[in-house]
Amino acid sequence: MPEPPIPVRTSQDSSTPPSRSFVDGDGVHWTVYEQAFGDYDRRSSSSLIFNSDFAVRRVRNYPANWLELSERELMELSWMA
Repeated sequence: MPEPPIPVRTSQDSSTPPSRSFVDGDGVHWTVYEQAFGDYDRRSSSSLIFNSDFAVRRVRNYPANWLELSERELMELSWMA
């Protein structure tokens, strides 16, 4: 019998960028959020940041609907950093 999905927490209030938290198959807690490029970066869009206690990954090309992706799809996307 398959395990029930782990609940996903999202944050979309107006004072913080959209974010999402989940636990991967290895038990690692990840927080994913959008972050604008720095003032001195030529690029003008945002990055998707994957943050855990063990790693930080930045993805520059990601789908607009990233908040709706499954946990598996998010983890696959994180490896495109």
